[in-house]
Amino acid sequence: MNVLYFLRQCERNRNNEIPDAESPLGQWPHSLSSMLACLSCSLGLFNICRFGILSIHFGANFIFQFFFLSLFVGLPLFTLQLCLGQQLGAGVVDMWRISPLFQGVGVSLLVSQALIGLYSITGVSWMFVYFRDSFITKMDKYRWAEAFHPYRKVPDQFVNISHKLSDTLPDYLSGVVYQRTNLVYGNVYGTIKFQPAFNLAVVWMIVFVSLSKGLRSYGKVIYVFILLPVFGTFILCAKLLGMMPPEYVNVIFPETSWSEFFTNPKSWIAACQEVFLTWGVLSAAVMQIASHNKNKHLLQRDSSLIAVITFAVLILVAFLANTCVQILHSHGYTYRPNSFEKLSTYTFMRSIKDPLPPNLATTPVRYMVHNSYILGEKVVRPGMDHTSESGYQVLRLATELVPATFALLGSERISPFWAVLFYFILILFGIAQQLAIWHCVITGIMAIKAKVLKSWETTITFFSCACGFILGLPMTTELGIYVVYFLDVTVGGLWWLILVILLQIVAVFMVRGRPYSGDTVVTAMFKATTQSCLLNWAPALLSFTWNVVLPVVLMVFCVTFFKNGNFRELFIWHHAPSLDYWPLWARQIGSMIQLLPVLCIPLVAVIQSYRYLNNGPSDILERIQLLYRPPLGEHMDDLGVQEAATTTTTNNTSPTATNIPPEDPPPKYTPPPSYTTATGARIAKLLRQSIRRSVRRIANALGESSSSRQRANAQQNSEVLPPPPPPDYNAVLVEMNQSTTSSQNASDSVDHVVISVTNSSNAANNQGGGGDTTYSGGFTAAHVANILRNSFRSTARAANTLRRSINDNHGSLSAENLVESAAPIGETSLVLEHLSNSDDLNENKPANTEFLSVI
Repeated sequence: MNVLYFLRQCERNRNNEIPDAESPLGQWPHSLSSMLACLSCSLGLFNICRFGILSIHFGANFIFQFFFLSLFVGLPLFTLQLCLGQQLGAGVVDMWRISPLFQGVGVSLLVSQALIGLYSITGVSWMFVYFRDSFITKMDKYRWAEAFHPYRKVPDQFVNISHKLSDTLPDYLSGVVYQRTNLVYGNVYGTIKFQPAFNLAVVWMIVFVSLSKGLRSYGKVIYVFILLPVFGTFILCAKLLGMMPPEYVNVIFPETSWSEFFTNPKSWIAACQEVFLTWGVLSAAVMQIASHNKNKHLLQRDSSLIAVITFAVLILVAFLANTCVQILHSHGYTYRPNSFEKLSTYTFMRSIKDPLPPNLATTPVRYMVHNSYILGEKVVRPGMDHTSESGYQVLRLATELVPATFALLGSERISPFWAVLFYFILILFGIAQQLAIWHCVITGIMAIKAKVLKSWETTITFFSCACGFILGLPMTTELGIYVVYFLDVTVGGLWWLILVILLQIVAVFMVRGRPYSGDTVVTAMFKATTQSCLLNWAPALLSFTWNVVLPVVLMVFCVTFFKNGNFRELFIWHHAPSLDYWPLWARQIGSMIQLLPVLCIPLVAVIQSYRYLNNGPSDILERIQLLYRPPLGEHMDDLGVQEAATTTTTNNTSPTATNIPPEDPPPKYTPPPSYTTATGARIAKLLRQSIRRSVRRIANALGESSSSRQRANAQQNSEVLPPPPPPDYNAVLVEMNQSTTSSQNASDSVDHVVISVTNSSNAANNQGGGGDTTYSGGFTAAHVANILRNSFRSTARAANTLRRSINDNHGSLSAENLVESAAPIGETSLVLEHLSNSDDLNENKPANTEFLSVI
């Protein structure tokens, strides 16, 4: 391992810093590509239409409530995903190397993105119909302003009846866009219609071409799909705001009631739903986009631009929607919520002269129950028949309000170019959001085995788009709007997705913890070059919001959305199907769609627990730690390597292989010791090795070599011998290796002085020769003290030699030199090998008292 890299990792671990990580799936080709891709997650076709309609229903109260909640909940949730993606260099699937136990959270988030993209892309295909019919001349009328009877089969007695604009707009949406040609007869069929299927295929082809080359193509086309609609929105709003009647300029938001700012819970719930739909519903896509950033990317700049542009566009859309309402009012119409099921419930424009039903006249729209979903919103009107009406409609701004405004103004007062521009902007916003969603899905699939699947990126993209198109064909039938509504209620119900994101926050900050704590993750947002006044309070406030405020608020959101959406009905299966809007089988499927992503988390946790507890280190506590809180540098792939090694060792049955002990695993990373600890460890190691050499020489002197021990073991196997008597302490042979170098001529010869003390029951032998002298006789306490004194002196000389050699080579005994000279247990240290050559030269030198004082 590179020493500098090792020391850098040591310093990061000591400071609780997250190590730098880069995504194996590549990086963005341009610096602004990441910001624009994240902007497409917070600003799309669907939240633009929802925000405009909700500002009509609740007035300016909703706008201020949305901004307030966005600052304290929405933006912290959005920036959390940004920081996690960049710090970990991974998306929702491969980020769980930090805690493999919660791998199911990533799988659940990936499934949620796939489900959202699967049915929401149908709404983008519907915009192509309006875009096509916007190309007219100044002498023509918009197709949605013409009588609809030529486009559906009706009895002859209805042909000559004149149609109002309040009738032609719903008929156009139902007959031309949805292709519900049999709606007038009350029948619907599941036949695939060519026009919706063709438009859907066009959208999928655009998605495939844009993502076929990965970040190389996505990073370039995102400039077109975001910058053009943003600039186009500013131009379009400036034009339509100038068309507002002068008498209504002072009353831009007619439903505003400041006295009800805190007392109307309906507006607060709608604001909470819109905040999560804007900043949190595509959190997995945001994290995947941020994972491709380079290290030290300017997240503070990106998040600031995203927030400013999102707020600016949404405010302009709110003014645009209320301007359209005022234009309708000046022409004698009022705008009311409707339901898509029947022609009688489909009318959203009413004449001011026509009296309202009693239930609608006494209850303003801002007091009705609202439920916001991904594609559309649902308004529960008083007295509504809940068995046949839902109050749901998709993209009301684009399918109802703006077409009615252009039809009333006519091509003479406003050029059709502005209608073309409006739908072109919505199409670009919708495609940009689909690119973000399916980029997350495709890269999440490749992240399972990034090194293997990276080369198959184009193939995976093609099959993903093909499967998405095939699964989306049921939404191109006459039943398509029912399928969209069903999926929007179940998938876009939000409560289960909020629960999954809450588990993600708990797993990262509370279970995993350091170094992936809020104080460390927030460093990706604020750099050292940031203004000091901002660094004093912003990181601490954001970290506190992530750890405390955000989990509590998300739990409140989960409970509130579940109760407000009345999702309890999906889990009640004992009611008769005729008494509810959905039949029994539909409620069962809907409840499973919401529960399966949540149940995926404990299921994957059980699988991961089985994998990690059955493989790995011998210590069960260490396996548990690798499961939920592995040390830095651990990855799930390491477990696969261990499993393969275990399988190979088990299958190898040769006798030679079984006798070879397995190699020790490489030492795991531990923080570097302090100077005092490292010095004490080296001295202890010197003493331990000196004692080992002494014991080994004693064994050799007694004749107990390795070969003799093996022969003794073989004899014990053949016959049973009586155990030898316990040795007497006087029957110890002590050999001290005192190397002396008197001159250069005797450098290759070593004199050994062997003191032999035998047991009194044995005969004494004196052997000499070759410069070796053997003494035998009684062994007193003075002899033992003399031997031990010489042993400690030789140890002190070895330590003195160590200090001298380090000072000569490096100038100081630093922690870096200790790490370089360290060796695993059981192997010879590099320093001791050097000492074995230099010990003879320092025998007669006195021990360094200064170094012994450290001991």
